[in-house]
Amino acid sequence: MDKAVGSSNAAKRAAAAAPVDENALGVGGLARWGALSGLAVAAMGVAAYLTYTHYADKPVACLVGHECQTVQQSEYATMAGVPVALLGGLAATALLVVALSRLRGLPLAVEWASLAAVSLTTMSVAFAAYLTYVELFVLDAICIYCVTLASIFTTSWIISLSEAFLTRDISPEPG
Repeated sequence: MDKAVGSSNAAKRAAAAAPVDENALGVGGLARWGALSGLAVAAMGVAAYLTYTHYADKPVACLVGHECQTVQQSEYATMAGVPVALLGGLAATALLVVALSRLRGLPLAVEWASLAAVSLTTMSVAFAAYLTYVELFVLDAICIYCVTLASIFTTSWIISLSEAFLTRDISPEPG
């Protein structure tokens, strides 16, 4: 019996002595940051298409009517001459960089990735909400690509919030 207790204590000491990688993600963290990466790539694809059609002066291939073209050619499609799709693509690129940096366990990303992801996605969702309002109540036209981007950013926002609060990366310190 003493032998069993001794080997049990030895196993506990060995487990306690094993180095713990504080930068490592659990399965849930890997899934969330991986999902953010995938969503960012999808958003970059949609934004790239819309940006291309803007600069190439090509019509947007719209699945329903000509509402995509109405939205794309409106005064709300650019800010200071820059297509809003390009801004969405830049936000998605920044999110991809943050997510991949966190997946790699880069020290700065371990410390700041959650806050950066929440900040990027919150701004993106707020801007997408404004543009959706414009589509619905000003232009009276809905672009399926814009809805897709808004959906991607909203999903990314929910994932980034869950990552931040599940891991308490941005929660205030007690006391």
